[in-house]
Amino acid sequence: MTTQGEFEHSLTHKVFWCLAESHFRQARSTYKRTQLPTAETATSPKEWRGHIVAGLSCLYGLLRICETPRDQAKYFGTDLVIGPDTEAKTRLRIAHILSEWADCVPTSGGDAENNEEERQLTRALIAVPSGDAYIGTRYAIIAAQCRLFLRRGELKWTEQKLKAALTDAQQRGRHRWVHHFALELANMHIAKGEGPSAVSILQTLATYALRTGDKLWEMVALVHQLGIAVQARSWGTVDPILSALDDKAADPALASVPQVKTRFWVLKAAAMQCRGRLADAQEACNCARQALMEWQSVFARQLATNCASSGGSLIDIPSPHNDTAECWQVRGWSYYEAHAWVMLMSAFVAQVQDTYEPALGFLNLALEGIARGEADGATRQLLPLKLHIFLRLADVGIAALIMSDAKHALDQALVAISKSESYSDSQSRSNSELWRSSRDAIALRWAMYLQRIGQSAEAIDAYRCVIRGRDDDMRFAARINLAVLQLAAPEPLTPESRVAMRNTIVELVQDMEKSPNGQHENARRALLELLQGIETEEPVRSKTHLLACLRVCSDTADSVLQGWTLCLLGTLVLPAGQYEQAMRMCAAGQAIAQRANDPLQKAAAIGILAHIENAVGDPDRCAKLLQIDQSCLEQFNSRIQDY
Repeated sequence: MTTQGEFEHSLTHKVFWCLAESHFRQARSTYKRTQLPTAETATSPKEWRGHIVAGLSCLYGLLRICETPRDQAKYFGTDLVIGPDTEAKTRLRIAHILSEWADCVPTSGGDAENNEEERQLTRALIAVPSGDAYIGTRYAIIAAQCRLFLRRGELKWTEQKLKAALTDAQQRGRHRWVHHFALELANMHIAKGEGPSAVSILQTLATYALRTGDKLWEMVALVHQLGIAVQARSWGTVDPILSALDDKAADPALASVPQVKTRFWVLKAAAMQCRGRLADAQEACNCARQALMEWQSVFARQLATNCASSGGSLIDIPSPHNDTAECWQVRGWSYYEAHAWVMLMSAFVAQVQDTYEPALGFLNLALEGIARGEADGATRQLLPLKLHIFLRLADVGIAALIMSDAKHALDQALVAISKSESYSDSQSRSNSELWRSSRDAIALRWAMYLQRIGQSAEAIDAYRCVIRGRDDDMRFAARINLAVLQLAAPEPLTPESRVAMRNTIVELVQDMEKSPNGQHENARRALLELLQGIETEEPVRSKTHLLACLRVCSDTADSVLQGWTLCLLGTLVLPAGQYEQAMRMCAAGQAIAQRANDPLQKAAAIGILAHIENAVGDPDRCAKLLQIDQSCLEQFNSRIQDY
């Protein structure tokens, strides 16, 4: 029979916890309304901050009871003692809230929240009882400490703590905590740029999950490995991982984790596209959109029941033995991030296939997903992804000669960054870093836009600004584009400028040799071969470089560069009287330009074909082609003359 004192003891902390969680739910709800664009529907920051303070007051009030048991009779009329495990869990919850809202609540003195969060976690670790019955609470506190010190950049301490916790969890047979600490350790190595170390840990984790019969954790580990391998362009590693995941993705047991499946299909699409396998990339994009629809159904139910946490970024991993008490959560993409990445990848594959209208449609869908995430209070988290979408829109606009769209996208990218200045101090620091990391990408697109509309002098200045930047890929692309622009100038190169051009090529070759496995290695190599083919005055060497460029374009499915290279090859073989070969090359370039609806490239191909017809003695055919060529140039000028 339960006594009155025991009954009150069992309810006291639950009442405080429930009151606190009620305030935190209200804070999240009102905070979302502050993110709305209209002043009529937005709420004052004072309202949601008040709920945070009230919720924390409830938890701190419970701690006062834990700390002063002798005074409890004065409050409750009975001799109650709140257990140390309850104290530890309460302090852990305070630390979680301070971490969650650290960027939103202004501090009075620097890192006050971080210091208080660390203090609560330290005291929680002291308070939690020893013994297996409380090991879950102890591990949760250690995990929170690792996240805090990882945010501070104290990586050595974090690594030591994670390794110790991982070893302890293995010795105790706590499988889910083994998975958690191993995954956190791998993520830390990824953040440090230590891909091989992360892969080693994830391989061990996948083997451990397979041995314990946990299919879901095995897939989580394999998908993380795939992400590292695709980013490093390590195709020898990608293929076996894809083979293993292809079999698992169709397993009905994985229906409960559409988040993991969605990321897998996006990564597979990226791998296939990078290797020029467009049909496989398109199929993977279709599967990614299907997985996203499955996730959308799950996320909609979570929203309807007010159970969606962090935009759906917490993935529930149930026990392989259907033990609900063992359900685990892993943090991954939010639904809004996944939606944007799926649409971004679909747009990229469509653009590579020269279908610009579908690419624009997918990018606009990605922006719609970002807008829904911003309405849900995730404005800051989605800012880097939103900026990336605007850059892709600029790329499509420049490639498709929709110059107004390209200019609008670049303007929107700058607006998105400028709006971030209204965030708190810590957010402003992170957004300043975002601006520093993205300004070269924006400047490169701006230079390409200026070059496309014929403002060569301004484009040259913009390219030189990018060359002075610190992003290696952007600098390489800017130097290539600047060199091609100078070679295409109406005035022929002087001996001095030709020497300077060759020095530039030597430097670019050296850059390629320094980073042979760079993120954009194939694109770099294709552009460099094109530049060398244009620059050299020896026909044989020029043809060798252009054919090499053509091979790389075929591998990467870069049809735009392929079309220009075919036209250049046509002009190269024309003086030697190889009319039939020149005609085939230029006709292929014209077909590519026709699919891409690029009037400038089409005009170049048709102009060469007109010269061929004139050379073989068909003046009527030559005259007709020159008329078409003139029409294409007028079409190109009409697209850009207003900008």
